[in-house]
Amino acid sequence: MSDESVKLHEALKNYGHFSTLPVGVKLAAASHNAPEKAKYPARDIGNRISVCQGLTIARTIGWTMAFTKEDNACPLSAVFLGHISPDIFLEGTVAGYYQDDADCATQMEASFPMWPVDIEREIWLAPLQKCEFKPDLAIVYGNPAQILALIQAANFKKGPGIASSSTGRGGCAAWIAGVVQSGDCTYMIPGPGERIFAGTQDYEVSFAIPYQRFENVIDGLKYIGDKGAFRYPVPNLAVLSEPKFPKEYYALDPSWKP
Repeated sequence: MSDESVKLHEALKNYGHFSTLPVGVKLAAASHNAPEKAKYPARDIGNRISVCQGLTIARTIGWTMAFTKEDNACPLSAVFLGHISPDIFLEGTVAGYYQDDADCATQMEASFPMWPVDIEREIWLAPLQKCEFKPDLAIVYGNPAQILALIQAANFKKGPGIASSSTGRGGCAAWIAGVVQSGDCTYMIPGPGERIFAGTQDYEVSFAIPYQRFENVIDGLKYIGDKGAFRYPVPNLAVLSEPKFPKEYYALDPSWKP
């Protein structure tokens, strides 16, 4: 467990009050051994599940999950992980559900970040505060106001803002490959598969933080939170305003002058 992981977990808890656990993610090469308590879906659950389901398990139940090619039920994430060849995917046949033009379909598929085949053997997911490995990134789920605090924190000592790109599907590509490859934080609108199979809620947005940005996000959360211009939970300053009532209410007290 890295000190930075523990520090980030504490900062997220103190300044974000997220309802599910932040998750550390590692892309493991063949030389790495999974944590002893890691659960492989095929072996420990009895069937394959998708990686996004494993992420939900980690952030809601608190289990450490590990996926090989044989554990992953989702062909799309298997492409992004480099567990299967992307050739058929890049032809755009699946994109036909979203595009009626062949060129648009192939451009869409080519836009997804992915790993070369057989570079990454496994993907591990564990609650950030009990990662038995140094994560490549962390993922947090929250409502838009909570994610706004993370955008502000990630932009601390940066300036121009935090970029996000989405085709409305295949959102796992961003945290499976894109964030690690770019080294930048991003926020994501969860896609259809994650909503259908992993139970991601309509109000949830996700945010990914590469390991090399942990310290900056921690500092940003502390600085902006302590300054107080915006914090979560958002204070309701309407409670300081004098309420206005219908005239019949004021008639109850003839001495009252609204």
